Amino acid sequence: MKTVLITGATSGLGLMLSRYFNNKNFELILTGRDKKKINLLKKELLEKNKPNCFAKDFSKKKDFDSFLKLLGKQKKIDVVIHCLGGGFGMHNPIIDNKDLNFLFNINVFTALSINKVILDKKIYSRSLRIIHIGSVASVESTASVGYSMVKASLIAYTKNLAKVLINKNIFIHCLLLGAFEYENNAFERLKKRNKKIYEQFIKKKLPMKKIANAENFLGLFKLLISSDGDSLSGSSIVADYSETNSYRI
Repeated sequence: MKTVLITGATSGLGLMLSRYFNNKNFELILTGRDKKKINLLKKELLEKNKPNCFAKDFSKKKDFDSFLKLLGKQKKIDVVIHCLGGGFGMHNPIIDNKDLNFLFNINVFTALSINKVILDKKIYSRSLRIIHIGSVASVESTASVGYSMVKASLIAYTKNLAKVLINKNIFIHCLLLGAFEYENNAFERLKKRNKKIYEQFIKKKLPMKKIANAENFLGLFKLLISSDGDSLSGSSIVADYSETNSYRI
């Protein structure tokens, strides 16, 4: 049985993937900062599986260090999907060091540190596949300065690390996703908070004139966790239903 580690598992893309891999009988290692939400998810998934769920706020050093110690005791991980991230409402273009460091820590440093523990301790079998969830904001100025900067750094990290590790059967990808909606993600929250702005965004920014659902990206994940996707290692793949003008694959 394969094991998947998913960060940010209690909402949006992470929640959708947790449910998908649970239905596929993967062993699950799931993290989320909200204890109530992670316990509800565990209860939901227990009908088919026995997930390892950790309520850890990765913005708090004590919580994150505690998780890394627990991670180091795992025997084997086959797939890692880093869904944790966000802009956290930091829209000021004149961003200061404190806010930028916070965004970097959540969006990049957590993934880097988790990868390092898994790689240093060789917590994988014959192969390992790592997927970083980026954003189209990293290739076009469609979001805040801070968010775009830290997501752009994931592209460089993915490309360079993949080149070093591919000869060890370790395959690393970065998905640059456009707008999508799923339970409690940013766009669902926007729809509840300000439906007018939500509808204007769809009308003006999305060529399909409707927003994608997180499940629409499942095919990409199925490809990237299989050997069929290994040739894409190191790539940053735009998946946005033509939302942006990017020429990336």
